[in-house]
Amino acid sequence: MSTYTPVPVDGSLSILQIFEFQATMNPHHPLFRYESASAHDGYENIAWPQAVKMFDTTAQIMRLRLGNTGMIDYAHPPVVGILAATSSILYASLIFGAVRAGCTVFPLSTRNSDVAIAHLIAESGIKYLLISQDSHMQEIARKANALLDARNIKIEILPIPTYEDISDTQITDLEALPPLRAIPDERALIIAHSSGSTSFPKVVPLTHKYLQAIKGSRPLDFTSWVQSSQGSAMFHVMGVISIIRAAYSGMVLALFGPTTNAVNATPERLLQSALATKCTTMLCPPMFLEHWAKDPSSIEKLRTFSRVSFTGGPLAHQAGDILQKSGVALTPSYGSTETGPIALMFTKEKQKEGWEYFQFIPGMDAVLVPIDGDSSGLLFQLIIKESATHSLALSNMEIDGLPACDTRDIVQRHPKNSKLYRLYGRIDDQIMHSNGEKTNPGPIERILAQNPLVESAIMFGRAKPHAGVLVVPSEKILDRQSFRDAIWPTVEQANNFSPSHSRLFKEMIIFFNPSKPFHMNLKGTPQRYSILKDHTQEIEDAYDTFDETASSSFSSGTVSRGDISINDALEIVRAHVHAHVNSNVSDNEDMFEAGADSLLAARIRRGIMHSLGEPDLGVPDIVVQSLPHDIVFTSPTIGRLASLIFGVIVCAASSPQTGNISFMKNVPASILDQEDHTIVRLREPPAGEPPLILLHGGTGLIYAFAYMQTHFHSGLWAIQVTHETPRTSFVAQTDFYHQKIKESQPNGPYRLGGYSAGTIMACRITKLLEANGDKVIQLALIDSSPFAALTPRPGLDTSADFSDAQTLHDHHERSVRSICTVYRAYNDAWWTKFAAAVWERWTNRLRPADMSELMARMYENLIGGTIRTFDFMLNQALGDRKGYDEVLDAMVQWTKEIQAPVTVYKATNGIIQNISLDSREKWRTFGVDWAHEDVRVVEVDANHSNILAHDEFVEDIQKF
Repeated sequence: MSTYTPVPVDGSLSILQIFEFQATMNPHHPLFRYESASAHDGYENIAWPQAVKMFDTTAQIMRLRLGNTGMIDYAHPPVVGILAATSSILYASLIFGAVRAGCTVFPLSTRNSDVAIAHLIAESGIKYLLISQDSHMQEIARKANALLDARNIKIEILPIPTYEDISDTQITDLEALPPLRAIPDERALIIAHSSGSTSFPKVVPLTHKYLQAIKGSRPLDFTSWVQSSQGSAMFHVMGVISIIRAAYSGMVLALFGPTTNAVNATPERLLQSALATKCTTMLCPPMFLEHWAKDPSSIEKLRTFSRVSFTGGPLAHQAGDILQKSGVALTPSYGSTETGPIALMFTKEKQKEGWEYFQFIPGMDAVLVPIDGDSSGLLFQLIIKESATHSLALSNMEIDGLPACDTRDIVQRHPKNSKLYRLYGRIDDQIMHSNGEKTNPGPIERILAQNPLVESAIMFGRAKPHAGVLVVPSEKILDRQSFRDAIWPTVEQANNFSPSHSRLFKEMIIFFNPSKPFHMNLKGTPQRYSILKDHTQEIEDAYDTFDETASSSFSSGTVSRGDISINDALEIVRAHVHAHVNSNVSDNEDMFEAGADSLLAARIRRGIMHSLGEPDLGVPDIVVQSLPHDIVFTSPTIGRLASLIFGVIVCAASSPQTGNISFMKNVPASILDQEDHTIVRLREPPAGEPPLILLHGGTGLIYAFAYMQTHFHSGLWAIQVTHETPRTSFVAQTDFYHQKIKESQPNGPYRLGGYSAGTIMACRITKLLEANGDKVIQLALIDSSPFAALTPRPGLDTSADFSDAQTLHDHHERSVRSICTVYRAYNDAWWTKFAAAVWERWTNRLRPADMSELMARMYENLIGGTIRTFDFMLNQALGDRKGYDEVLDAMVQWTKEIQAPVTVYKATNGIIQNISLDSREKWRTFGVDWAHEDVRVVEVDANHSNILAHDEFVEDIQKF
């Protein structure tokens, strides 16, 4: 039975008092939830008391930094702006911490230009601007401040508190906050901004009355609902509304983990996080749904949610139809900054009439004005009138003496159910994109029309992820590409003026077809909708071309396989990043902090794939096509991305091109017939000689040892994963193997070896044997070591603390990515397919049922073993901090205890290629020489796979 105490909805408590009510009356109920690989359930909750404590601590820090501890003055509150790229949980704390401090807070979209930011600061009267420390926000703030200085407008720029600051429960030097009290209805708590119909976004104050109206007129109990909100930006009104809805309904909001830095939401990452946090409902941008609609495994996952709502823009009809027909409970979430929510989102009954339709929120006074010339009688212009239960942020007219807001939206009534409506279009021309962003075309079109070569320009892009423009040339053009080049400086001027989501690409500049009519209205201006409708095919062709091709700024020229260098990879990546983001982005600068977004990330990836597909580079197409969709997000600097690309090029170039053989083709029956045996005796040793006992690699299989079986003259046993192998922990698994070894060979001396992930297992079993007084006369570590999980790789932060859930998850993800890179380097079709399956399964885009039985088994061994092994490594570090240095030092000490002679067999094109170039010399023995100075190293000209089939290796490992 639930112990949740519903909050009062009679308006007797302010929003801040509602927060306090939740913390006091429902202390165990969560507000936030986020994914945590180290947690028992796979996620962590932030209950209301902890959330309110973070809000309060943020308020205390703000009051201290603003130097005014007596600022609780509702009559004249200071306006604090936030311009920050940070996690949603920290951003929410900044918003409501500022409100608790007595300020009016203005969350500014990070996608605005410096000109727009300066305009919003001036219009809203911001006195203090809180900014994050990333270079892009710093640069935007610097430029905006310079524009304000020129107008003699002064603001104070302050750094945002970090998540560590606001979550520190040991802080004692902060002044206590004054008690909460009633908040006047008309006091603006938050300021939002809207695209509007003018040159700049307009300022929209959100009063306490407006925000309180979100509660509705009756108590809501959604305590069992966990809403996936990872795709909602907290600087948008929807982010604020979600938190207030949660406060009044008991709904839990699932977000990405709380960090100071921003977490980029990709469709893969969002869906994986939503599943990991056990969400029951989802709220996301339409473009994510359009991405998932193309993937049957993603659709299957979406069916597990009781509601999937899209917000911020229209959803492409084809995608919506596919999802609904597949059983996804799809609903629109419709509203505006000026009016607040319009569509009834919280319904427990499924919508039968279609995914586009919605009901108006109860108590909302919707005025429906028939559209002139509509013969169906179903089209209406929507006006929202203020009512007893619904407050407007802005009104632009009056009806019956009450404030009202003309939304300029056209809605269509359902022909059979008069309670249902769907969005049909707009009276004005604002373009709503599928990613939830909006483009105001007028100012951009006017800039383009200033060019004497352009007679007029009409932008398009409704229900598309980005905008394009149809240009009417002022004179006949002979070469379209030359014309694009000629007007490009003007396009760049428009792009510099516009927010990032409204920028134009050359490929999206199309031209008026003179064979079609050019519709004009009575004022002599182009009739937008008629002209764009006539050019529907040209527009669709432009988007298809944009998706299928990428302009290549890099040419392989005379580069051949033998000449490829890291500089070539850097040149490829630099060319595309500089072309699509900014020509001044440095090799070590985060390109998202420099202005990149998901659209540009896709462009960069496609461009790199195009360049890698150059015949002279010799990168197989199957390798090029297997580059992960989120490769730019996970390697967000030129240097890191180039290192990863270089590894792909080198491994593809160095592998034999005839390696596309079946995975199990050469595996003998003597191995296949013993899949239930933990120890498989591949070759018995001569009398009086101990066998070499080899531990399996990450997949748990021993098929890779087939060549050794036929070419060994000494004894060879192999250990594999079977149905009886314990999987609860690394310790349990290696204890079990130690027991099996003692059963098969009760007395020493022992010879042990480990391949790949099996190297650390071989080390622990060696330590167990030696602790028992047994002698180990050989320990062979094949192309890996106990330190492999700590080798420097792109994205590894050596200052990170692995006790942080997000940090640990990111580390595991890097390991999985590195493993996939190694498999792709085999240049074998089966292994490339397996690498793709591993990544798809890791990102929850592939179900176990969609994998072959063998691949599914290998995946579970590989990923489960990787996580269990690293957990063991973390446990070697004493104390609460599990930092990189602490874990590495602990593993060095742990390995030093081994007494057996150690040999490292290193494949020159093996996992050493996954280590950053500047660290390879230091890690030439994979770290083993730090624990054993006398370690023997044998280099083999091979990759991670075929080292086991090199005669040089096979002969040497039999020496002991």
